[in-house]
Amino acid sequence: MSLKLTKSANRPLRHIGVVGLFFALMVLLTWPMARSMGSAIPGDSFDGWQNYWNLWWVRSALLDLHTHPYFTSALYHPTGVSLWFQTINIFNGLIALPVQLAGNLYWAYNFVVMFSFVAAGYGATLLAVHVLHQAGARDTRAVWLSAVLAGFVFTFSPFHLAHLLGHMQVFSLEFVPFYIFYLLQAVPPQRAGFRWRKAGMAAFFLILAGLCDWYFVLYLGLFTLLYVIWLAVRRQFALDHLKALALIAVVFLVVTAPLLAPMVSESIRYDFMRPPPGQVTDLSADVLGFVLPSGQHSLWGEWAAQARANLPASPSENTLYAGFAVLALALIGLIKRRLRLGFFALAAVVFAIFALGPVLHIGGQIVTLPGGRALPMPYALLLKLPFIEIARTVARYDLIVMLCLGILAAGGIYSLIVFSKRNWLAVLLALAVVIEFLPIPYPISPPDTPAWYQTLATEPGDQAILNLPMNWDRPGYLLYQTVHGKPLTAGYISRDDPRTLPPRIPIVSDLRHNGPDINSVDPALYAPTIFEFLDIGWVVADRYKMPEGDERILADGMTSAIFAGHPPLYEDDRLSVYKTWPPETRLAFIELGFDWGPYQPDPARAVLESASFTIHSPDANPRRLTIQPASDNAVAFQLEDSEGRVLGASDGAALQIDLALNSGENRFTLRAAGPGLSITALKLDD
Repeated sequence: MSLKLTKSANRPLRHIGVVGLFFALMVLLTWPMARSMGSAIPGDSFDGWQNYWNLWWVRSALLDLHTHPYFTSALYHPTGVSLWFQTINIFNGLIALPVQLAGNLYWAYNFVVMFSFVAAGYGATLLAVHVLHQAGARDTRAVWLSAVLAGFVFTFSPFHLAHLLGHMQVFSLEFVPFYIFYLLQAVPPQRAGFRWRKAGMAAFFLILAGLCDWYFVLYLGLFTLLYVIWLAVRRQFALDHLKALALIAVVFLVVTAPLLAPMVSESIRYDFMRPPPGQVTDLSADVLGFVLPSGQHSLWGEWAAQARANLPASPSENTLYAGFAVLALALIGLIKRRLRLGFFALAAVVFAIFALGPVLHIGGQIVTLPGGRALPMPYALLLKLPFIEIARTVARYDLIVMLCLGILAAGGIYSLIVFSKRNWLAVLLALAVVIEFLPIPYPISPPDTPAWYQTLATEPGDQAILNLPMNWDRPGYLLYQTVHGKPLTAGYISRDDPRTLPPRIPIVSDLRHNGPDINSVDPALYAPTIFEFLDIGWVVADRYKMPEGDERILADGMTSAIFAGHPPLYEDDRLSVYKTWPPETRLAFIELGFDWGPYQPDPARAVLESASFTIHSPDANPRRLTIQPASDNAVAFQLEDSEGRVLGASDGAALQIDLALNSGENRFTLRAAGPGLSITALKLDD
């Protein structure tokens, strides 16, 4: 006797089967990650370590320090640094906590990968099932088979796999399809009353998406706006729809306000989170990025990587390959016209245009109009809206493109199976999609942590480590910190924060800029004072991270001068570790404010109307300050104390002034009479 499952009994098995399928695909297409779950992470040994550190820091902040994780003194010690604009992806930090406690950080990181990929595939499949049914598909079995392809396209797209190289906040895109799934039910094309439960679920998944990456909120907000316009043009937008959208917005804003309010406050008070001029353009998509295969491809990846060499940004950002089989299926779904998928075609086009950024790139070159002006794109208008300019990596709009193309491709598969009866062509194109996206073997990043850091973990005290080189921040130092647990003088964060001390304190500033700054001092004489001020206990020079050249020459020269007569605490082929000591006599030095212009070699710093500095004095003895403008300077300036009193003035020549100082911090402001003032030296004499 045969056993026939009822429709209700079959439904849970179908969902379980889809989840199981995506788990198996995740294991296969990220191989050999599954073989190294407890000892390595997928990626390219760069940004992945930052997100690895994020998981560690969330645990440390919540369970060890009993504080929130959006400020840390573990980096940029002793003042610490704000993490409101860090890629902290707090949702992942929280769900990985039990795994981290039960296993280790590698298991926790890879658990996030597994969860994200499986949930993304399942969510995109559910969304495609809903869209296909709403579009007129009636064969349930064919709908689910087709929807699985949509899940595959979204989850295993070259875009997604490229961000698996290290961008946890981006590859955790699993809640995007769930939000749209509930949005379409809360705001359906037909009048269906106020669906507050569906709106509540949409708000819930929008919150979860934001807790992975705030970029997702921007994308989904624009997607929602486009959907509302689509309904309004078709005269399908009703008052109940407005109520649902209002509920989504209110719930989202109320729940996320404790996180959004500090971010808005910082963005109003400071502009460091805004990308410098040209960076948004550099991180925009190139037209060829959509049609050139991924450099990770198993068969033709080497050729594709060479073909992509001229595209802007890094491979993790410019890998946007849509797949010719996907595009063919999407066209089939649209041409047949049996399914109503026009909105998703529109959304794919609009978000692809957004991904191209403010100007058009083709083959790594900006397209120009007659006269040399860059050809503007619609995204240039979006940049005029508040806070939009903070989102610097414009190419990531491709996330919505791939989701929409996946749904359109599902429509194409359904049309071939049900309407055209060409099952063989459907199977062939589905296999072509898999082959076009094939990334195995996927790169794996084992740790390169030197064994000495295990020894450091046992050392008493919580003084900081000054890692060399430090002319830019290496994520590897974050990996090492998860082993030794000591604070760092600097650290790799998502947005450089000018309020941190390393770019503004003598000696450390020289190491940071790979050359002397305007407040430079004799490193051999001042190092003990500076190291005590920054609470630096160890200086670690890592030769593996210092290629031959200026940075090694500078670092070797300064460490030789500072530690002359003090042999390394530890040394091997890779590391030279030095222990600091307290100063016999503390010396006065100058800390630059963060309102100076950027560091310029030679050195020089611009004064933009005014610039502040602090003299740290160990006593109340007077000292002579010399302010040296650039040789071609013709701008008058004056020196003011913390109460605005003028202490001295110059018509553009060097200014020497004897200052009465207090013991401790003495704040001053240099005020320019006009634009163009550039200072080359601030020097103190006893």
